[in-house]
Amino acid sequence: MSYLRFDKTLMNNLEESLPREILRTSKSGAYHCTTIVDCNTRKYHGLLVIPVSELDDENHVLLSSLDETIIQHGAEFNLGLHKYQGGVFSPNGHKYIREFDCERIPKTTYRVGGVILTKEKILVYHENRILIRYTLVEALSSPIKLFLRPYLAFRSVRQYTRENSNANCDYQPVENGIKTCMYSGYPELFMQLNKKNEFRSAPNWYKNLEYPKEQERGYEAHEDLYVPGYFEIDMKQGDSIVFSAGISEVGTRQLKQTFEKGISDRTPRDSFF
Repeated sequence: MSYLRFDKTLMNNLEESLPREILRTSKSGAYHCTTIVDCNTRKYHGLLVIPVSELDDENHVLLSSLDETIIQHGAEFNLGLHKYQGGVFSPNGHKYIREFDCERIPKTTYRVGGVILTKEKILVYHENRILIRYTLVEALSSPIKLFLRPYLAFRSVRQYTRENSNANCDYQPVENGIKTCMYSGYPELFMQLNKKNEFRSAPNWYKNLEYPKEQERGYEAHEDLYVPGYFEIDMKQGDSIVFSAGISEVGTRQLKQTFEKGISDRTPRDSFF
């Protein structure tokens, strides 16, 4: 019996899926926390949140989220989900979710036409690093393109960020990826993949993202997040790619092995206790 699996009926209903949250931690002090549909609803939600002792005793959101877009026959299907001021949800990627499973690690299955794509996430135990594996399970017309668009925050979990002239929006290439650091005092964020890709510069501030759980508590609930561009990867049926976000550079050839070891080290859950 699966205790931690939710089908498309629940996942597509935001009244049911948004209140359900996941939290994963590492021994380095890093954590990943969001809802099961990957829509952040609190200011301390984030894909990679770490302590930055050089600044203060707070946790800091470096990478808020990572939006995926499938390109098939020239058509774009965005799998991301954000809430914006005024109660507007965009781009409604939750409607493509067919299943969410969290018995061993968080795993989301998307279906877009003839494409089935899975997403699995783990934190590396002793590093400030998150790994995300995408597997193209099925593609009736292969190959496809996958775009990965990182939303950067570089802020304390107690604060918000807004578009500002102090932000350093530059980035530098590294092995199969880029590195960037938006503000002095923060560590560099390295975003890399285990396969060759193209990073397309498309700088943009996404404004007035809204966090409903903060609104419910009567707090300020809006911020802007910076997107430097997107990674473009070609995939064919059966391919798996691993995305890494961390504060040090990795040898990308080891990412697949690191991910698989991370899965084997985790014990499947068969109850809520």
